[in-house]
Amino acid sequence: MTIPLTRSQGQTAAFANERGLLPAELIAEARDTLADLFRAVGADGPDDLDALADDLIARDRGRLGAVYDVMRETEVFRRIITAEPLRRAAAHMIGATRLHSPFQHAVFRMDLAGEAWRGFGWHQDFPYNVLCDNSVTAWLPLTPSGEANGGVDIADLPSEQLYPVEIRWKRNAAGDRLGTRDAFIPERFHRGFEACAIKPEMLPGDVLLFRNTVVHRSGRNPGPRHRYSIQVRFGDLMAPEVVARGWRHRKVDGFDTFAELHPELIAFKED
Repeated sequence: MTIPLTRSQGQTAAFANERGLLPAELIAEARDTLADLFRAVGADGPDDLDALADDLIARDRGRLGAVYDVMRETEVFRRIITAEPLRRAAAHMIGATRLHSPFQHAVFRMDLAGEAWRGFGWHQDFPYNVLCDNSVTAWLPLTPSGEANGGVDIADLPSEQLYPVEIRWKRNAAGDRLGTRDAFIPERFHRGFEACAIKPEMLPGDVLLFRNTVVHRSGRNPGPRHRYSIQVRFGDLMAPEVVARGWRHRKVDGFDTFAELHPELIAFKED
């Protein structure tokens, strides 16, 4: 079962690649901050993000997780996700005068080269954040993203609809269960997505904006370069449906709000 959606009058396209939307110096500062964090926990090597990351992985991979977590707490991260050009583009896409953007839905990602288990399968963002019905994700690469390192695949479908999800625990390369879950679209739909998939080529400063109903995946990174990116979500703060439920959205480790709104779309749930 899928749920077809209708687009409100005045809404723009389902996705757009905004070239050079963010200032180059802001992106450069974020990369420099990330390099300093790698060095702070023991990495050594040339002034190159991948070299520093690889050195840290060889020395003490566990410390890579500390860098992953603290990057969200940096001042430059805050300035990126609240940058005026970004907010203006998001507000235009959803037609909002006041934006809703819970900080927990802004994330930093390191997609390391050659780690097949890190591929993020076909999904929609609505089950993951459950802001208003009309919200957008902004996908911001800190380093080039595209065919060479997996990038993002967008299913350029003719209409928007919500698909069923299978809620399963994330697992590492050994198959061990991790602490959070995913809500991927069942495999029976994948052939249709792959038939119309496009992979935008993006440079640092570009921003890929797409609605929460756009089907997409983050491809496995074949390497040799790692992929670093930031994602932030924006909704309409005054949307009637989110006001009616008291702005309740997805909790960090559960899909309870989505399941309450659309129980018919839970195709499978792993306990």
